Amino acid sequence: MIEVEKIKNGLYTLKCNGKYIHSKYDPIKEGNIFAENVDKLSKYILIYGLGLGYHINSILESTNESSQVIVFEANNTIIDYCKKYNEDIFLNKRVKVIGFDKEFYKLLEYYLNKVDNIVVHKPSLEGIKEENKKLYSLINEYEIIKESIKKNYDLLLENYNSNLKESYFKIRDFILEKKADKPYLIVAAGPSLDGEIELIKKHKEKFNIITVGTAFKILMKNDIKPLAIVIIDGEEVVYKQIKGYENEKIPLCFLNTASRIAVSSYKGPKYMFYNSEENDDIIITTGKTVAVAAIDIAIKCGAKEIVMVGQDLAFINDKAHTKNYEEIYEVKDRTNEIFNNTYVTSIDGKELKTTKGYLYFKEKIQKIISCNNNIRFFNCSKGAKIEGAKHCSLDEYIMEK
Repeated sequence: MIEVEKIKNGLYTLKCNGKYIHSKYDPIKEGNIFAENVDKLSKYILIYGLGLGYHINSILESTNESSQVIVFEANNTIIDYCKKYNEDIFLNKRVKVIGFDKEFYKLLEYYLNKVDNIVVHKPSLEGIKEENKKLYSLINEYEIIKESIKKNYDLLLENYNSNLKESYFKIRDFILEKKADKPYLIVAAGPSLDGEIELIKKHKEKFNIITVGTAFKILMKNDIKPLAIVIIDGEEVVYKQIKGYENEKIPLCFLNTASRIAVSSYKGPKYMFYNSEENDDIIITTGKTVAVAAIDIAIKCGAKEIVMVGQDLAFINDKAHTKNYEEIYEVKDRTNEIFNNTYVTSIDGKELKTTKGYLYFKEKIQKIISCNNNIRFFNCSKGAKIEGAKHCSLDEYIMEK
């Protein structure tokens, strides 16, 4: 529901589903602050969120006359209100407002390829959270990736330059060596893994096991040697995932920008992979989560069935990870510190506490599943429901074989 409200200084503000799109005190000042985030020299300035256009006015006033301001707005009712209360924006030749129609995503992709950034008017984005979950998730994902790259650019570049000097094979060599003779078991480090270890140990010969780094030690301590370990994170702390097992002969599959400390310390066979087309002919999708990378490696190996364990993507008994997590990283698994009032539907229809990060990972896992409908996926974890994967207990899966 969209409402226009007149405020004390004679200006108007906008409410969407009961929440203000602009300040109810001084929307002009708020718009000026927003405009500070814009690259003043860009030829194209890409914005999501129109509102009543106070921030667009500020951008026009503070940027080069030759720049063009492209505004995407998915709520066409808001565009109509802006035309009524701030018509000058639509008369300005520097501004192009794109409403939601069948060309929306095509145009968004077109302009994203022309710029380095899209500046998001957060209140406008929150206004479509329920009505347009696809676009909300798409822009949120872009923001998460952008912030991660910005924060870690120097570290990732240093990792990459160091990793290139290591003795390693290409991921193609690993893929060519492996066969799809058995189901692939993807082991993640969610809390439900603790309850499955004995079963995995008993039936380990029935699977090709690929583990994420955090789950590696708990497998090894239970005499379960995986087919491969997968790491993608760039932080030095990743080394702790393999510490004590540096001389194993188990293949370490690592993203080109993964922790150089972990890569250089590991003396077993190493296989580098990339997640962008310009670097290699075999691309491993990462989706910013190591689970997706592990799944995609299994797919590239020719897996016909992929079984996920420990892929909880939620808190179980107030835990986010296997009990081995605290031993590896020497920190408490403090779920109360990362919980942000976010919930997810569990495998049995209940609501579980989770994080926005876990929901993002869940979407990426579901996306790779949806793109590989020739493969049967099984979710034998105990946390979030994963669309596209059949849920059953690991015991049930094994019994059916």
